[in-house]
Amino acid sequence: MKFNKITIENYKSFQYATAVTFPQSSEGKCIFLMGGMNGAGKTSVMEALNICLYGAKQDAVYKCINRKELAKGNAYVSFELEMESDDFETILIHRSWSAGATDKPQFKDLEEKLVVVKDGKRVSVQNKEMWQDYINATIPKSITQFFFFDGEKIQEIAADDHSEVRLQSSLEAALGIQYISRLANDVLYLKQEERKGFVEISDEDINFKESELKKEQRKLQSKNQERNELNDELTNFKTQQEDAQTRFKSIFHLDPESSEAVKQKEKKRIQLSNKSNQLENQIKTITEQFLPWALAGRLFDDVKKQIETERDSQQQTAISFNANSLAKQIVDNIELPEPITEKPLTSEQKQKFEERVLRLLKGNKNPDSIRKILNLSDRDAAKVLNKLEEVEQSDVLSLEELIKEKAEIEMEIRSIESGLQSAGTTDGEKELYDELQATIEGCLTQIGRLSVRISNLNEEIVNIEAKINDIELEITKLYEKHNFSKEKADFIQECDAIAGLMNTYMVKLRKNKVHLLQEKTFEMYKMLSSKAGLVKDLEINDKSYEITLRDKNGHEMKKSSLSAGEKEVFALSLLWGLAQTSQLNLPIIIDTPLSRLDSVHRDNIVNHYFPNAASQVIILSTDTEVDSNYFKNLEPHLTGAARLEFNQSNELTTIREGYFWN
Repeated sequence: MKFNKITIENYKSFQYATAVTFPQSSEGKCIFLMGGMNGAGKTSVMEALNICLYGAKQDAVYKCINRKELAKGNAYVSFELEMESDDFETILIHRSWSAGATDKPQFKDLEEKLVVVKDGKRVSVQNKEMWQDYINATIPKSITQFFFFDGEKIQEIAADDHSEVRLQSSLEAALGIQYISRLANDVLYLKQEERKGFVEISDEDINFKESELKKEQRKLQSKNQERNELNDELTNFKTQQEDAQTRFKSIFHLDPESSEAVKQKEKKRIQLSNKSNQLENQIKTITEQFLPWALAGRLFDDVKKQIETERDSQQQTAISFNANSLAKQIVDNIELPEPITEKPLTSEQKQKFEERVLRLLKGNKNPDSIRKILNLSDRDAAKVLNKLEEVEQSDVLSLEELIKEKAEIEMEIRSIESGLQSAGTTDGEKELYDELQATIEGCLTQIGRLSVRISNLNEEIVNIEAKINDIELEITKLYEKHNFSKEKADFIQECDAIAGLMNTYMVKLRKNKVHLLQEKTFEMYKMLSSKAGLVKDLEINDKSYEITLRDKNGHEMKKSSLSAGEKEVFALSLLWGLAQTSQLNLPIIIDTPLSRLDSVHRDNIVNHYFPNAASQVIILSTDTEVDSNYFKNLEPHLTGAARLEFNQSNELTTIREGYFWN
């Protein structure tokens, strides 16, 4: 992969859209040198490349917006990277942030927009995470530290005397081991998920159920055979019964009755006799107590009416007798205790009022005109009325129905007694009658017994058949679960195998790559170090990642014994070795790599490292790092050069073609 051009707008000192073009070489390798004084914007170019590829947080972008434009309310900032993939696809990434139409934009107002174009065709990036996954797969962010770095990064690595942890994480990032490890963990997670609720069904479980099925099937067969035998026996008894019945009818011209039927008739006769006796007693009691009253039943209403008439006549006579006194009391009570009229009544008014009340009390009827037949006192009249009510509530009025019911019962008793008499007249006929009756009765008994046994057997057979169906269903499910569990078991086993292979692969990959890193790092170190003759070997432990340097005698050398310059050279060699070990074809961008190195190490880096670092190398340097002499050494390898110029008064960075010395 190679970078063709980066365009920066409204970011730090890049107020206006500024494009940096990286010329390519037909020979394959290209080195681009970009010069700039401190603060001119070299680091901003590297930052822009990272932001364009991987994005950034709102607040970080907001803080880097050009101050002059932000003061105007312009919060728009954009980055555009054009690059060429290893498949020769041209990819254009445009990433921008805008706050929209607001006078005083804040970082929370920024909205990110991403546009990706491949070979002139816009790619949908509605899902930014998917695009980011694509970028991370192409240019993993975790390893850009081996390709995009500055002098501070080199010094940081050089100063770390215990770099094993750093080296382990860096190497595993370069190798993609973290992805393999994550994949192995994912496989184990899938295994654990599959194990949840997993019940392994063995062949023994199925065999047990099948043996249980066979047992029930044998039981069913036995019950069916028994039922068939009982049905045959039942048919035989039914045939005997039918033959005996036919003979009975032909000889006696009667339908045969079982002993049970005779018993039932006798029982019925006794019950009817008891009922008849009860009715007889009831009729006798009613006759003795209420017969005289019953004879006068239709006169009850007349008697009650006469009593009521005579009672009313007596009450009217009493009222008439006392009418004068009552009328005077009523009139007097009009004024006593308090008058109810406005003016007291005159004597004449009182007299007329008394006469009117007297007429009302006496009434229109004359009590003397009523004929008194009974002439009973109130007490005697009450006794007579109570007796009449008692008679009405008794059964005397239903006496006729009781007599009729008794007659019907006695007729039914005579009919039953007639049917109970033996049909035979001679002893021989009597004997044959009893014999046939006994045969019929015995057959009926056996038929009843066999019917009960067959009914019970039918119920047992239904239950066994239901149980067989349940077992067959269980076996079907067991086979399904067995196949499913076998699949799960195979899957779990495969997960273990895959995870094991991955772990084995990681161990072998780590060992091989550590060996390759060891070779590449030492190869570059020998080219760059001024004391390469002192260091005869370099070893990296494939488990602990501990780095060991050995002198010409094979003795271990401490990294701390190296000079500051040697340490930085070693750090640069290690970064290059990591980049080579990753086997990713990515540009190397170095910001101010020579600031703390002596002339010897600078010579080695300019002459040996830059030309061989990668297929594309972008160097961001000050005029003192790559001076005119170093520039002359580099110039034959350069595919292009540019310089950044910063206007102090305008706080504006512009780009000019050519380095400081051309």
